[in-house]
Amino acid sequence: MPIQEMRSESLVGRADVRWFHTETVTDATSDPLIIPSVGRDVAVAVTPGTAASLQYTLSNYAAIEEGSATWHDWPAGEVVETNVDSIAGTVSALRLVSTGASTWEVTV
Repeated sequence: MPIQEMRSESLVGRADVRWFHTETVTDATSDPLIIPSVGRDVAVAVTPGTAASLQYTLSNYAAIEEGSATWHDWPAGEVVETNVDSIAGTVSALRLVSTGASTWEVTV
């Protein structure tokens, strides 16, 4: 199974690195997005098309790549309006389940 990784950025003159991901998913489940282990919570904004939900896994990377990871729904459940929330940075990966064209932004 393909996986995605977040893009790292830092500002000139700053030592800290932030990680970002933005994607639109239409009537599908996104490929898993690996979350960097940096000790910060993960902020997620979901703008659903018709509806969308976020799922997270605590499974290891091999299980994620093999497609055998256990996925859990985020506490907000399925959303039909824009929703911003956070999840512990200890999760291994996230994925978006979308009906219609939904966009999600993730930062760590």
